[in-house]
Amino acid sequence: MFLPHPPEEHEEPVAQPLADAHFAIVVLAVTSVTLIIFVLIVTLWMS
Repeated sequence: MFLPHPPEEHEEPVAQPLADAHFAIVVLAVTSVTLIIFVLIVTLWMS
């Protein structure tokens, strides 16, 4: 489980979690757009 650290120790390694969060957001956005396009193509093809 995550244990909170004192602010002094948590000042420097802030860039890595931000980079991970940015990467996760990009992956989530690409996955969402791909799923939407796939559903639209299947819907148009079935009709």
